[in-house]
Amino acid sequence: MRVRPATLPDARVLAALRWALFTELGESPSAEAAAAFEQIAAAAFVAGFERGDCFAWLAETDDGRPMGAVALLSYPRLPTPESLVDHEGYLLNVYTVPEWRGHGVATALVAAAVVKAREQGLARIRLHATPEGRPVYAAAGFTARDDEMELRFTDPPGAR
Repeated sequence: MRVRPATLPDARVLAALRWALFTELGESPSAEAAAAFEQIAAAAFVAGFERGDCFAWLAETDDGRPMGAVALLSYPRLPTPESLVDHEGYLLNVYTVPEWRGHGVATALVAAAVVKAREQGLARIRLHATPEGRPVYAAAGFTARDDEMELRFTDPPGAR
């Protein structure tokens, strides 16, 4: 296995792995929506790479087949008394192809993102974890929080 930084030409692979993630989580609307989703997701990866606020990695087999992916978004934050740093990270799209689970793929991908976050001087990395992913994140030093809430809009702009 090798883990490498994703580049612009990898956007479609990243988008396909993102679709696979949502499909497994039962959140994908339908198979017919895959093409549109993957096109929009690939464009979002490209835009993030070009802006410099999205970093991603692919884990690949020796012959170049994708084993998994991860993305790290960097975004502004207001300083706090605890941390004067004005940027933090959000880790997402952590996905391992089912046949490669249990082989350290997610661990290696998360490690690559943590190294990049440290290089970028981010204040922290946040994420949403599935029960299956929690041990991977805990081993990397992440701790659970219980102080978050969200407000979802029924029909946000751009929703289909």
